[in-house]
Amino acid sequence: MSRCRSRRPYLEIATPVILSSMLVLAGCGGVGEEAPVALDTPEVQAALAAIRPEGVEHHMRILADDSLEGRAPGTRGFEMGSSYAEATLAALGLEPAGVDGTYRQPVPLRESMVVEDASGMTIARATGASTLAYGEDFYLSPDPLRGEVSVEDAPVAFVGYGVSAPALGYDDYAGVDVTGKVVVFLSGRPPSFPSNEGAYYASGATKEAEAVRRGAVGTLTFWDPDDPRFRWNVNAARNKRGSFAWLSADGTPSRGDAAILGSASLNHSAVALLFEGSPRSMEEILAAAAASEPQGFDLPARVSMKTTTTHRRVESRNVVAKLEGSDPELRAEHVVYVAHVDHFGIGVAMNGDSIYNGAHDNASGTSILLEIARGYTSLPTPPRRSVIFLVVTAEEWGLLGSDY
Repeated sequence: MSRCRSRRPYLEIATPVILSSMLVLAGCGGVGEEAPVALDTPEVQAALAAIRPEGVEHHMRILADDSLEGRAPGTRGFEMGSSYAEATLAALGLEPAGVDGTYRQPVPLRESMVVEDASGMTIARATGASTLAYGEDFYLSPDPLRGEVSVEDAPVAFVGYGVSAPALGYDDYAGVDVTGKVVVFLSGRPPSFPSNEGAYYASGATKEAEAVRRGAVGTLTFWDPDDPRFRWNVNAARNKRGSFAWLSADGTPSRGDAAILGSASLNHSAVALLFEGSPRSMEEILAAAAASEPQGFDLPARVSMKTTTTHRRVESRNVVAKLEGSDPELRAEHVVYVAHVDHFGIGVAMNGDSIYNGAHDNASGTSILLEIARGYTSLPTPPRRSVIFLVVTAEEWGLLGSDY
């Protein structure tokens, strides 16, 4: 459900972005390379006046309206949102910078969805085997490469956060051979890691790549139960949205590794079964993780997983517009503004509302981009460098539009 009661949120979002944008605008707009940045010229002030908080609010109300149904790639709502951004940029007189003289860059996607009733997971321990309940104990990641894939009675190794970072003196895989095994790791990264490095090593893609490099055949992820970000019901609901990957010219998905035969996320009920008989208690494991101490060891359990996935080709797109620079030499350089217009579409109802409107993520960013474009086109003389306005698809599924 759309909820827009006040202009203040739009003002708070728009002000810092617009001001920093205009600093770039002024820096690109002088006559000489050594010209100082000036924000008090009549031209810049007129361009600033053209950027209206009311305009940001107007765009947001349209993009986040229930009629756009959350703007998921491959849906009518995404088509409406992307077309609105395209029409607005075209109306400002910006040049098309997409394919074949259009404002559009086609982005072919593969949507992958797990068939829950044809998929499953079993954990075998010394006391017997347990079949897990989908959505309650675990959920599987869809396989973007294959329709059906399985792991049969594979040994399991715990590898801490699943991180190997030699430059930081940290290796969860030290002393553990995971060849042919399913690796299980904590979500996140060691708390001692710097922010940028931490973000990289916390990535699921980074962890999967390391597991593959070490010879693993599957991955299992779980969360610290005291982590305030952990909400099993929310995570399981998100999983029902499936995944996307962009497709290369020969139809190969941008994601997925054939070496991984199964990938699942575990609730605490499944974690307890998996670590039954473990050489270390869960309290010891979580304490070591909190202290950024590498840890890896074999578990007595064995795991079987079967993942059945359906695939659908989705024709999506980015929108690309350009303001040609005024300097014959510098116009080959580009300042690029990017925002994504997609969101999560329609999903599991929250408080009776199943439309995920995505007002702040990211109708706000697209709306601000459109108003910044209005400011640039209000200048009597364009900046020296060219300016690209790029509205991308499938950001919520892993920055796919911008990656493509």
